[in-house]
Amino acid sequence: MAALLASFAAPLARVAVEPRVARPIFHLAPTAPRGWINDPNGPLLHNGTYHLFWQNVPNSSEWSWGLGWGHATSKDLVQWQPQPVALEPSPGGLDRHGCFSGCATVDVNGVPTILYTGVIRKAPEEMEPGGSHQHEAQLLAVAADPDDPELKEWVKLPGQFLPQPPAGMHLTGWRDPFILQTPTAGSPWWYVMVGAGLKDKCGTALVYRSKDLKQGWEYVGPLCESADADMHTMWECPIMAQLSSKPPTSAAAASNGHASSHVNSFASGHSAPHSDGCSQPIGRHMLCVSPDYCVNVPLCYLGSYAAGRFDMAAASSPQRLDLGDILYAPNMLTDDQGRTVLWAWMQEKQLLRPTGAYDSSCCLCVPRVLYLSPDGTRLLQEPLPELQALRQQHSAWHVGTAGKAPAGNAMADALEGAFEAPLALRPGVPVQLGGASSSKGSSHVDLELTLTRGEADSVVLLLQPFEGLADAAGAAISYCWASDTLQVWLRAVVDRGGAVLCCIITALPAAQCISSGTWGLLVV
Repeated sequence: MAALLASFAAPLARVAVEPRVARPIFHLAPTAPRGWINDPNGPLLHNGTYHLFWQNVPNSSEWSWGLGWGHATSKDLVQWQPQPVALEPSPGGLDRHGCFSGCATVDVNGVPTILYTGVIRKAPEEMEPGGSHQHEAQLLAVAADPDDPELKEWVKLPGQFLPQPPAGMHLTGWRDPFILQTPTAGSPWWYVMVGAGLKDKCGTALVYRSKDLKQGWEYVGPLCESADADMHTMWECPIMAQLSSKPPTSAAAASNGHASSHVNSFASGHSAPHSDGCSQPIGRHMLCVSPDYCVNVPLCYLGSYAAGRFDMAAASSPQRLDLGDILYAPNMLTDDQGRTVLWAWMQEKQLLRPTGAYDSSCCLCVPRVLYLSPDGTRLLQEPLPELQALRQQHSAWHVGTAGKAPAGNAMADALEGAFEAPLALRPGVPVQLGGASSSKGSSHVDLELTLTRGEADSVVLLLQPFEGLADAAGAAISYCWASDTLQVWLRAVVDRGGAVLCCIITALPAAQCISSGTWGLLVV
């Protein structure tokens, strides 16, 4: 067993991978021949069309100054259509060196509006220890034609819509605006927070409010305060949503086709029982922050929010948004079914894709739906159910369930009956799935596993190809029934010699779970 684990975790340096190829198929990624993508920005639902933006560097596969906002549209959150770049730096403007991250909303007149941070690089003599590398300003842009379903053109408004932070705050940064509240029948106020950090103290977000989205903003104060060292020194891309312990199943407030990046009703605390004794779904606010820099994992706090203040003292301990080390800077919207849908930046791993080795770099994760555990103490997330449309149902391996492949299926022919009887695994004993690889097969494998618990508390499954790349590629799947936690680790290699369709599957004793320090966690 030790040999299996060691071979799977071996470095990939000896594996020859052709550069300039291998683009994601289902993930949003640079669409030009060359490009870089990072933070998702301003997801928006407007007139029945979803819009998603991101930090975009054209003509380069590396991060650099001069970022703009890439743009794509969708009707179903699954299939996306590239659109022209929405924002680019304006020479001599407050965003001359980059249109950094932000959000999008629809104003009271139905006009889609982008809120973003414009930056100007500081000269060396302006730099301060622990301070920002750029001058930062909060700016607005509006759709040139609100009736255009694709919102192809955007017009920047002059000047800053938010006043600079109060003097003497000694901030580590001030960027990435996010709408906290929109006006309602009971309150005329817009609330927005901007990621920040108090030098030598902690990360935070500064809150502002106004009755007019475009002007008249006043400083309210910090979103929350804490001297805890775990709060880091800068909160990038802070976001907040009100979540329920029950995933929405029907159209909700956004059904009229107008929705901001995330619209919150902000009823706080735990719901009272119905008169019949059944409890209503528990509702809490999730505050998610990306601390300091992209080497860190976004952290989520569950607690209560009201009028520009999040009660950090009473909030839950921070939970990692993801168990891996490549997910950062999430953003989200409320879809037309009332679900909270989240995207995040997926970074490249230098071992697999060294900087500059490819024409494009990075992508966004596929959308996730967020909700709470039944007792309201944990954040739960699952892939958007609509993503099932991408699965190749006709060519899946159904392992652990009795079934039969469709007649005449090329992959089934190549796998020689891998669809048949349930599979029994003994700890540490490899079992071969399928027959030899065949040129008749597909270059994609859709493997469906159904696990029967028995007496186990948890299980780890190790999958490896038994031809060609057996020492370098494969995956590990870990599931714990007690905590309802699924983890997946992946090592993938581009195979130029044809598809490697067949694999060895091994069940590992629970005590031999694999540490995330050795493996790279797969996020989708």
